[in-house]
Amino acid sequence: MKKILYTFILIAIFSNAIAQEGLGYYYDYYNHFYVFDNGKNIQLESEPVDSIRAGNDYVAYVSQSGNLKVYYGGEVITIEEAVPNAMIATANAFVYKMQQRLMIFEHGEKSQLSSWAQNYLAGDNIVTWQEVRTLNIKAYQNGEIKTIESGFSVKAIDTSKTGKNIFAYSDMNHEFKIFFNDEVFDSQLNNIRNFKCGFSTVAYLDRFNNAFDVFYDGTFSVISDRLPKSYTVADNMVVYTDVNDNFMMYYAGKSVTLETFVPSYRKVKENIIVYYAEPELKIVYGGQIFNVDKLSAQPGIILGPNSALYLDSNNRPKYFYKGKVYENFLTEPVREMYLYRDLPFFKYGNNSVGFYYEGKMYEYEGSKY
Repeated sequence: MKKILYTFILIAIFSNAIAQEGLGYYYDYYNHFYVFDNGKNIQLESEPVDSIRAGNDYVAYVSQSGNLKVYYGGEVITIEEAVPNAMIATANAFVYKMQQRLMIFEHGEKSQLSSWAQNYLAGDNIVTWQEVRTLNIKAYQNGEIKTIESGFSVKAIDTSKTGKNIFAYSDMNHEFKIFFNDEVFDSQLNNIRNFKCGFSTVAYLDRFNNAFDVFYDGTFSVISDRLPKSYTVADNMVVYTDVNDNFMMYYAGKSVTLETFVPSYRKVKENIIVYYAEPELKIVYGGQIFNVDKLSAQPGIILGPNSALYLDSNNRPKYFYKGKVYENFLTEPVREMYLYRDLPFFKYGNNSVGFYYEGKMYEYEGSKY
C-alpha cells in the first residue's frame, strides 16, 4: 500500500482570518445566559437554563419556566411550552420528541415528522424512525419523508445505525441493507452485526467470508480479506488497525498506510484524525498528513468536525483548523477549554471566558463558579 503522497510540516503560523462553524454559549458573572454568534455576544436569559443543545446555527435549551426555546438567526423562539422527553442535536437540525410526536427544527422552522414514532435516530442530514400505526420504517432527508421498509411487525428492523447522511440496518430477515441518496442498497449479506456509519460511508465485518468491507458513496468494496483488530468510521473515511498492526486509513475509495505501528494515542472525529507517534503529534485532514508539533508527553486533544485543540509542552493552547495551526492567541494559563463544533472556548484568569473566532480572542466576564 502506498503512503499518502503529501506530508506537510507546519513550521509557520498562519494569520489568515477564519470563520468557524458553531455557536458558543456561557454564563456571565451574574449567571445570565449568553450566546456567542459570529463575533456577537447576545444575552438570551437572565437565569440559568437546562438541557442545552447546539448545532452550527442554533442553540436549543429549556428555560426556567419549562419552555423549549431555540436561538436562531438573532432571535429566541419558543417552540414548545413543555419539556421534550428526548432530544438529539445535529449540526444542521434539532430533533426532539414530545410524547409520541417526532419534531424537527431546522432553518428557523419547526415541523412535525410523525404523530406517533418510535426508535428514532438522527444524523446531520437524515432522521429515521418507525411509524407506530403502520410499522413502516421512515426517513426524512432533504425536506422529504420516504418509506425505507414496509413494516409487518415491530421487528421490521433488527439492528440499525445512522451516519450523517446514511442509514444502515438489518431487516427482519437479517439481510444487511443501506439507505443512501433515497435508495436502498442490498449488500447480499446476512447477519452483519458489527458495523459503523459516517458520512456517505459504512464499514462492517463480514465474518462469514472473513472480510472487512465498506460501502462508500453508493458502491460496495472489500477493504481487506482479513478482519481488522479495530476500526472507526468518520466522514468519507475508515481508520483501522490491520492484523499486522499497521495503522491504516481508507479514504475516498483507497487504502493508505499512515504508520507501520499502532500509535500510543489516536482519536478520530468527522473529518479529522489525530495521533501521537512520540514525540510527533500528527493530524490527518483532507487525506493529508500534517506534522503539527513535538510534544514531551501524550496529549489530551479536543476534536471538532474540522479542528483540534490542545496544550503544547509549555501548556499554551494551540488550534488546528482546516490544515493550519494558530497559536499565541492566549498567553494566560487555561483552566478549561472546549470546542463548540469548531469554535474554541476558554476559561482562564479569575472569571474570564473567551472565544477564539476569525483569528482573534473575544473576552468576557464569566461565571464565578
